[in-house]
Amino acid sequence: MIQRKQTVFLLLACILAVVCFAMRLQWIDALQVLSAVLSAYTIFQYRRRIFQARLCLVGIFVVFAWYIGVAVLEAKVGMIEALPMVNAILIFMARKGVLDDEKLVRAADRIR
Repeated sequence: MIQRKQTVFLLLACILAVVCFAMRLQWIDALQVLSAVLSAYTIFQYRRRIFQARLCLVGIFVVFAWYIGVAVLEAKVGMIEALPMVNAILIFMARKGVLDDEKLVRAADRIR
């Protein structure tokens, strides 16, 4: 089930996190690398949908932790600092897709 829409969202989130890391290169950006690795790992947990949804939630928290770290270190917010918000939105959309799949599977199990 790699060909689901949430896989595309998670892959785009992974790529975007790597791009954001390459643009800034500070110690706090290790959280962007963690976000990229977490998104890539989440893609392959498609058989465990509830765990996959929880990993998506952790990924969103990692992105927000990065924002808190940047807010403490720097007072400015530019275009590069706005890209991880797109990352968080992509991960949220992937989580919604995972939960929709889980709902669909549960409905199919009730029919049996």
